[in-house]
Amino acid sequence: MKPVYVILILLLASCVTNSDKNPRPDSVVLDYENIPAERKEVNTNAVKSYSETIKSFETTDEFKVSLFETKETFNYLIKIQYKQLNEEDTLKVPNLGIQPAVGIVKGDSIRPSCIVGFFDDKKQFRESKLIYFDNNKLKVHVLKYYAVFNKK
Repeated sequence: MKPVYVILILLLASCVTNSDKNPRPDSVVLDYENIPAERKEVNTNAVKSYSETIKSFETTDEFKVSLFETKETFNYLIKIQYKQLNEEDTLKVPNLGIQPAVGIVKGDSIRPSCIVGFFDDKKQFRESKLIYFDNNKLKVHVLKYYAVFNKK
């Protein structure tokens, strides 16, 4: 076959679109209005907080984690306080086509600990980061990553 015909066939084959409207079973296709990337007003108070009192024979300490809005709609500031530590981290929430809703739940096995995450469009909590104190060190462990792809 002549190279021109091969190139023409490949070009035509690449232009064919998949007319199948059913997404793959392991994907989610969202059709939504765009949420602004920046907030008009930032709430300076914590939108969610979690605290846990840790008692020992020597002291009583409070493990506290709070989530704060930032100028960016889908980014939150995490403030962590425990003993003499005051640390910060970030939480990125995917744009699911709804206003983001974040949450903090108690960690399962490690004391003190909590899990920060967000609620999806079905109001199901999605874990993002585990925050805990272990061997005199504050640790933040990413549990899961999330992403949203637009189908155009």
